[in-house]
Amino acid sequence: MRLFLILAALGLLIISALIVFARLHIIPATAPGIFHNSTLANPAPMDAAPSIGPKAAPVTIIEYADFGCPSCWYWYKDDILNQLRLKYGNQIRFVWRDYPVITLLSPRAAEAGQCANEQGKFWEFHDAVYDNRGSIEAENLKAYAAAIGLNIPQFDECVTSRRYKDRIIAEQDEAFNHGYNGAPFFLINNRVLIGPQSLSVFSGLIDPLLAARK
Repeated sequence: MRLFLILAALGLLIISALIVFARLHIIPATAPGIFHNSTLANPAPMDAAPSIGPKAAPVTIIEYADFGCPSCWYWYKDDILNQLRLKYGNQIRFVWRDYPVITLLSPRAAEAGQCANEQGKFWEFHDAVYDNRGSIEAENLKAYAAAIGLNIPQFDECVTSRRYKDRIIAEQDEAFNHGYNGAPFFLINNRVLIGPQSLSVFSGLIDPLLAARK
């Protein structure tokens, strides 16, 4: 019995060490074909995803994130996205993909974000959520919509109808197909970066990509 407990403890230590190792390292994408949509007819088109920066940018950063995710909120709080935009300007494009796996409220919050995107105000909604530390109860989501000036009847209809449910499910499946079950993670061209990393870590990937184009 004692030997069994020792072996079990060693096994847990090994698993924990592997998780830590993965979170601290940049990992190649699992396959050249990056996006794996569900069986629905193109339910999560990349062109429809909220984005910042030109489509022709040499570096595309895709964030798979959750409005209810504390790590995602900390990354937002550290202002890394704005730092990246200041440093690289039109050389990068930043794309949001919903990965609502952290809380039971996350899928509905993701759908609400897409409803804000429908009115051209996804990023305002995104900032409102994270400025309030990821509070995503239904009344919070409606308050954010009002605060950023959305058409509330249109927003309510969109949320109630759940017309973006299939898109959110497809984006979640897309994230699962990369093999990572935590948020946030980032895809920088064809490299995966796990966790809320610093500007220097992002730059360590982006700078060589830009240098290779010169």
